[in-house]
Amino acid sequence: MSNVVKIRCTICETVKDESAFHIKSSSHLGKDRRCKPCKAIIRHEYHLKSEYNLTVEEYDNMLKQQGGTCANEFCEYGKDDDHKLFVDHCHETGTVRGLLCHWCNSAEGYLKSSPEVAQGLMNYMKKHNNERS
Repeated sequence: MSNVVKIRCTICETVKDESAFHIKSSSHLGKDRRCKPCKAIIRHEYHLKSEYNLTVEEYDNMLKQQGGTCANEFCEYGKDDDHKLFVDHCHETGTVRGLLCHWCNSAEGYLKSSPEVAQGLMNYMKKHNNERS
């Protein structure tokens, strides 16, 4: 006989080993009653709605329109990798612009959402990349 505790997830209603649940002292049996995969989905839904006013369906449609890859057409990230895309949005208006990989999303932020700063950096890179030839 096994000593493994079985718990039913309150979301998917599947009975799973206790290792499929997070430890939570305030919950019955010291476990969160939502399994890890269900909790991740709920967190994703909550984050999209609270931060960007997006539903999962809207996110999925955006992802499909982008072909499942980074919105930067010159970025190869996501074509062959298991990847995560981040919601890119204007910090002033909150308007969602698209889904970017970590690298492009970070770069866009560091460039202060400024096409002029981006163009200046492009000019700089072109100048110095030509020096290697």
